[in-house]
Amino acid sequence: MKVLRNLDRVTMRLSEISGAVQIWTTHPKWRKPATSASSKRTKLSSSGAYSLEGNNDTPTSDDCEPVRPKGTKTAKRKGKRKATAAKVEEYKALQVSDLRRMNIMETVNEIHQKDIETRQRELEAKQAEMDLQVILVDTTKMNDTQRKIHAKLLEKIMASN
Repeated sequence: MKVLRNLDRVTMRLSEISGAVQIWTTHPKWRKPATSASSKRTKLSSSGAYSLEGNNDTPTSDDCEPVRPKGTKTAKRKGKRKATAAKVEEYKALQVSDLRRMNIMETVNEIHQKDIETRQRELEAKQAEMDLQVILVDTTKMNDTQRKIHAKLLEKIMASN
């Protein structure tokens, strides 16, 4: 009886251990990667010679390539590619709109210049009218200080013309 009990305990323990081993081999943490090739050298003989090819028992990564993200060099090369037709058309449309804006700005600038010239002519006409009034003023009714001021104004008018 004791032997049977011990035998039952041993078989139960073995089944527990085999279950644990099965969990270890199927769990991702404990599973060996299938696509990685070992870069370690292994001893071929007891003399100490190493193999040059690495571990030949592991599968190579030729079966399936892992998908990797684009590197910075690839992204830069993609940015330096030739422009597509859609981008060229978009660029040309932007150029046309910029040219239209420049034409509109030039016409607005011309209008402002004409407006400034017109105002300047009006100011010159008012100044000429005021100068004419100063020239035509009757000086007989003025005292000496008023005549001196009038004479200085006449000199300024003559100097400006």
